Amino acid sequence: MKSRYKILIVDNVENEEVVSLLKENLEQEGYGVDACLSATEALEKVKSTKYHIVLTAIVMPQMDGLELLREIKKYDSLAQVIMMTEFSTMARILSALEFGANDYILKPYKSTEYVLEIIQYAVKKLERWRAAFIEIVQ
Repeated sequence: MKSRYKILIVDNVENEEVVSLLKENLEQEGYGVDACLSATEALEKVKSTKYHIVLTAIVMPQMDGLELLREIKKYDSLAQVIMMTEFSTMARILSALEFGANDYILKPYKSTEYVLEIIQYAVKKLERWRAAFIEIVQ
């Protein structure tokens, strides 16, 4: 069932090693995973590919994660967008929620298992939406 869900990981070039490791762990769990190292590249991917879950850093050059979140929601309002950051403020968290973020992860990650739990929670939300759509269509 996990293979049904496609995940996009977006972070800075400085975190390329962490992104690769997270991508590898998610693929081992059975998810389809793409990764990119800029918000502008991520936006191009979102325009051409359906992603169910997007994990994105907030602080990035050119376009920050909050702007990326707003753009993603224009293309797919049901996409589960999970914000990731080392530098957090209450205002930033509230903005993320206001713009439609589904969750928030503080970096460095507590553990890979912690990130997997958050993703599994997003998958459960998607499954509930899917079940509701199926029920309505029948």
